Amino acid sequence: MNDLRFAFRQLGRQPAFTAIAVLVLSLGTGVNATIFSLINAILVKPIRVPHPERLVGVFQHDRQNPDEFNFFSYPDFVDLRSGQAAAFSELFAVATASVGLTGEFTERAAASLVSANYFQGLGVAPALGRTFLPEEETSGTPVAVLTHDFWLRLGGDPAIVGRKLELARGAVTVIGVMPAGFTGAQMMSPQVFLPLAMANVLFSVPGQPASDILASRTVRQFMLMARLKPGLTPAQAAVPLANLNRRFEFSDPADPKPRTLVCAAPPRFGMSSRPTGEADGLAPAAGFAAGLAALVLIIACLNLANMLLAQGAARRKEIAIRLALGAARRRILAQLLTEGLLLAVMGAAAGLLISTWATSLVTAFVYSGVGAREYLPEFDASPDWRTLIVLLGLSGLATVAFALGPAWKLARLDVNDDLKRSAGDAGPGAIWRRFGARETLAAGQIALALALLVSAALFSRSAIRAADANPGFEFGANFYLTLDQNLGGIPEARMREFVTRALERLSVFPGVEAVSSAMGVPFGDGSWSRPVAPVGGLPGKARSRAVDSQAVMANYNVIGADYFRTLGIPLRQGREFERREVETTNAPPVAIISQNLADQLWPDGAAVGRRLEIPGFWRDGGPIKFTVVGVTSAVRWELFEKGIPANVYVPFGQDFQTRVRLHVRVAPGVDSKALMTAAARELRRLDPRIPVTEVRTLTEMHRRGPAVSIVRLGSFLFGGFGVLALLLSMLGVYGLKAYSVACRTREIGIRMALGANVRDVVAMILRESASLTGLGLGVGLLLALAVGRLAGRLLYDLPGVDPIAYCAAPAILLVTSLAASLGPARRAAAVDPTVALRHD
Repeated sequence: MNDLRFAFRQLGRQPAFTAIAVLVLSLGTGVNATIFSLINAILVKPIRVPHPERLVGVFQHDRQNPDEFNFFSYPDFVDLRSGQAAAFSELFAVATASVGLTGEFTERAAASLVSANYFQGLGVAPALGRTFLPEEETSGTPVAVLTHDFWLRLGGDPAIVGRKLELARGAVTVIGVMPAGFTGAQMMSPQVFLPLAMANVLFSVPGQPASDILASRTVRQFMLMARLKPGLTPAQAAVPLANLNRRFEFSDPADPKPRTLVCAAPPRFGMSSRPTGEADGLAPAAGFAAGLAALVLIIACLNLANMLLAQGAARRKEIAIRLALGAARRRILAQLLTEGLLLAVMGAAAGLLISTWATSLVTAFVYSGVGAREYLPEFDASPDWRTLIVLLGLSGLATVAFALGPAWKLARLDVNDDLKRSAGDAGPGAIWRRFGARETLAAGQIALALALLVSAALFSRSAIRAADANPGFEFGANFYLTLDQNLGGIPEARMREFVTRALERLSVFPGVEAVSSAMGVPFGDGSWSRPVAPVGGLPGKARSRAVDSQAVMANYNVIGADYFRTLGIPLRQGREFERREVETTNAPPVAIISQNLADQLWPDGAAVGRRLEIPGFWRDGGPIKFTVVGVTSAVRWELFEKGIPANVYVPFGQDFQTRVRLHVRVAPGVDSKALMTAAARELRRLDPRIPVTEVRTLTEMHRRGPAVSIVRLGSFLFGGFGVLALLLSMLGVYGLKAYSVACRTREIGIRMALGANVRDVVAMILRESASLTGLGLGVGLLLALAVGRLAGRLLYDLPGVDPIAYCAAPAILLVTSLAASLGPARRAAAVDPTVALRHD
């Protein structure tokens, strides 16, 4: 306790030193706490339900094929729920679906179909109204429970219970609202919860009679979750699960395949039929971010160690007197470490405040970049007890990192020598020893700062390239409108007719150069791959009866007439699809392929007129043979895919899709926003029941999509790391040179008395800074190369060794270091030789 009181008094005597030290440490610990809070929220922190550790997912796999997992049918769920008593206090079912919220435009919303005991199993009661009754699970009564966020979006009316919510497939009655923060069984929160029986409506094929999904054992749509009985762990649940296995060994008596039930941690981000390692894909990025954040803390600790060494030089006589009066060296060491620990705790407390602010900033940046929360989970990144433990651990490590070395050095002073030395004297021979512990620490800061600056430059350049990327054609002001047949339960014939009418109407709009339709959008929300094989087999391969063995994988798209002219994709050979091939189902089967696919299938000549097969397409009992009518340039479908994939296109007449994008090519100089609004209104006028779910420019779709947003987030985070590293290294160089000049007052006075002028003194200090920086940059380049190799897999279209990044970062650090040394150099040049020669 005496050590602690003395530490408070000692730090209080030096308010400037204490404030700078706390600021430096708070930046280092705050960055690390921010990164940990994000990793904790996404990968560690459980969902907001009571006793989340007792929640498990229940999975089944075919005993004959152990790697094959399946979802459950509703009869499976009923059977297992009747025998759950030995293992689970609750067993509940969930499935995901999309619903259309009607309005001026139809908004796609995520829905969870749940069993009546879902909320009881999670242990969460509604904030308003009630949850589902047991009979509503199977009766098909159109009722809904809203999440808190969605309720707020609808106006937050406390009297909403009992009101109708208009969906594209019919209205539902709101019976309850869940509390704030509740996201269901996963972090990817839906907007609305519906009873399981609504699957018969939502999963039915438009234009066909609704099937009774809840009565079928062959329709496996549901994931099962359970709450373990108190005191039971997933490992201990193996015995009662074995009993369930024996009682319900076959999921379908008509197809007797023995199954094995297992329980494991439930998926965090969505539904899955198998125990998932969801962290596997995120672990490299999380580890890289945590590693760079740790570098910031190390730079801060090196900075503090340098400050304490400088402070220790001024306290040498104080420590020597205490040793001469009988203080044990162990006592001195304990006192100095207590001061360091107090600094670390104060820095961690300030770091927690910085972390809270920075986490909110990063979260807001993420969601503003994506533009739609459907792409990311609803995570709670606020600090919790795990963050506090990490901060305490960082405080302990920081104390050891920055305080132990200086404290050990001071505790081992030579009493006689230091009692005779003045406070400002650097010791005999120090004039000639310009590279000691403090210089080593400063060079280390520069080296680590260079690694962080290179990372920041790499991610910033990657983000710029990602935002400006195109899939093989310019986006321009062109836009698209998305129609979703499933959301409204629209029959295919009616949807086909509507698409034809819509294209005709949009084509005559002023400012429209061309219109077409397509299933997918390059750089959009997904891609579809299909095997493609030439009739007769690939050249150079042995003939095989299996088409798949002769196939090449290609990105698959279903398109309309005039598609390539609308998007601006060059057509190299042949023609586009004709209207009859797009609008009718009885036209001869045709296809258009990319040049790189043509080179693989027929490297010996022209592809137009050749025939190919796409497994899965059958007519009259045999595979359909598509005639190639055109060859076009290849386009990329995903931002991070390596190389440009092969592409194959078929007309809507061959494979009509439930989701259709209407592409509009806008003439130069036309206001696309006004045209988008007019186009959407015209579609609503043509048929208000057809769901129009999206109206976006291609540029907005790309730049505000998840892929580019992830790259932008990396640029934002690592750019922040680089700025902090630059600031900390600048403080380190400034502090080192300021202290060096103070200790060398007599030397500088002697130089000036012997004829050195102001320019000579400034040049000397700047040369020393340049030498120090050069050493740090040399070591830092080696470290930066290692960091660049690790970052390479996370970058878009940029090698880990980028000349611009590796030239710009050292230049910035060198200029910053010289700028930080300029103030101390000018103070050195202002020394009065007569005063300096009398300096004690």
